[in-house]
Amino acid sequence: MLSKHERDMLAEIETALESADPELAEEFERFEGERGWGLMRRVLVFTALTLTAMLSLLSLASGLVWASVALGMITTAGAIAACFTGRQHEET
Repeated sequence: MLSKHERDMLAEIETALESADPELAEEFERFEGERGWGLMRRVLVFTALTLTAMLSLLSLASGLVWASVALGMITTAGAIAACFTGRQHEET
C-alpha cells in the first residue's frame, strides 16, 4: 500500500506525463478498461472446469473409465494453467 505522499507524487507525475504526451496517455487509458474482463474470464474458466469435472465424474459413473481419465486430465491441466496464468497476471 502506498502512503498518501507517494500517491500524491504518482498523481503529480501522471499529470505531467499526460500533459507532455496526450497520445501516450490515451494508450494507457485503453488498458485500464480491461479489468472488467478479468472477472468475466475467471467465471468462464471456472464454469468450463466445473463442467468438465462433472462430465468426468458422470463418465466414471457410467463405466467409461478411459473417457473419465481423459476428462480428468483435461480438467487438471486446465486448473493448473488457470493458476499459473492468474499468478502471472498478479505479478505484472
